[in-house]
Amino acid sequence: MAYYVVLPFGLIMSLVFCILRRKGFSLQNLILKSISSLCYLLTAVFALVSNPDAYVYGSLIIFGGALGLVGDILLDLKGLYKKDESTYLMGGFIFFLVGHLFYSGAIIYQTRMKWWIVLLCCLGGVVFSFANNFMAKFMNIHFGAYRKIVFAYVIFLSITMILSVVSFFTLGFHKNFLLLSIGTICFTASDAVLSSTFFARGKDGSFYLFINHFLYYAGQYLIAASVLFM
Repeated sequence: MAYYVVLPFGLIMSLVFCILRRKGFSLQNLILKSISSLCYLLTAVFALVSNPDAYVYGSLIIFGGALGLVGDILLDLKGLYKKDESTYLMGGFIFFLVGHLFYSGAIIYQTRMKWWIVLLCCLGGVVFSFANNFMAKFMNIHFGAYRKIVFAYVIFLSITMILSVVSFFTLGFHKNFLLLSIGTICFTASDAVLSSTFFARGKDGSFYLFINHFLYYAGQYLIAASVLFM
């Protein structure tokens, strides 16, 4: 089964990238990052092939993953081409934001979630984003010109996480939503670390770079793997 081939290969490639990424931006790391991101996307594709009954859910997850792949490349181009840093960073935010719309749509469709629960999750995302801005002041994180896009992005990031956790607790603690919930939590934790490396001083060292990408790929692979069990 192709799923069980691409998954371990992708995990190994992603771990190699996480280790090398500690040394900073480079063309070699961009290529490794692209391969790692392609592998989590292929994991979702082959999971859907193995479980075609999850066609809509899997398709939405694949679209979200594809947008994440583009976002990954843009964020590394930011480090390689300083002259256009702001353009690449803004593009990365936008692609990931839209990707979370697909992830959230997949959860809502799969669970047939009631509209008022979705609304509460959306309100939770707004509260989460306000809390993020509030906490940033105490952690010496300065978003500067990116304040608006960060605020919007955190809303959609946290909505995805809240939807997955609510689904897990309300649908009977099933394995599929356990994988999804852990994946979205890892994704959110990764972006919390990324926020520090991008917008705070003294937090862009090798340790932070490794943790950021380790959590990110753990999250993406778990989200992709959830397609197999839906």
